[in-house]
This record gives sequence, C-alpha cells and structure tokens, in this order.
Amino acid sequence: MWDAPASFAPACRGCGLAFADYEPRGRGLYVVILPLTFLLIAGALKLDEAIQPPLWALLAAIVVVVPGVIVGTLRLAKAALLLARLRAAGVLA
Repeated sequence: MWDAPASFAPACRGCGLAFADYEPRGRGLYVVILPLTFLLIAGALKLDEAIQPPLWALLAAIVVVVPGVIVGTLRLAKAALLLARLRAAGVLA
C-alpha cells in the first residue's frame, strides 16, 4: 500500500486498485500537521523545563521523535482519508 514513508503506491500490488486516483494530498492534511506540530513543540518545551537535558541530548531526541511521529500520523490520516474516499466513490462497500 505504501511506496514511500508517507505516500501511497500508484496501485495495489494484490488487486490493482489505483490508489493514485484517490490519494489525499495538499492543504487538507494541514489540519493534522499543524496541531501535531504545536503539541510536539509544547512537549519539547515541557521536557526541557522538567529535566533540563543537555542541548545535544534534547536535539537528538527531537531529531528521532519528530519525524517518526509526523510520518506515523500522516500515514494514519492518509489511510483514513483514502478509505473514506474509496467508500464515497463506491469502490468499497
């Protein structure tokens, strides 16, 4: 189903369903990304305030956690939107 970390393959390898025709793209995903970004920033500030780690440790944690959380959330959101679009088009029952 996935071709890259947060983008669908052009078509299903099993049944040949064209995902590219229904893939959610563009500004609609900002609704997911913006609140998530604010939560990640608030979490980083709270972590810094609570345990005051060295700057290198905080940056290392941010570099590891932020991309994983964003890509994981994008995958969930895009899969849910794809499923809704496929159902609305009558492709799925």
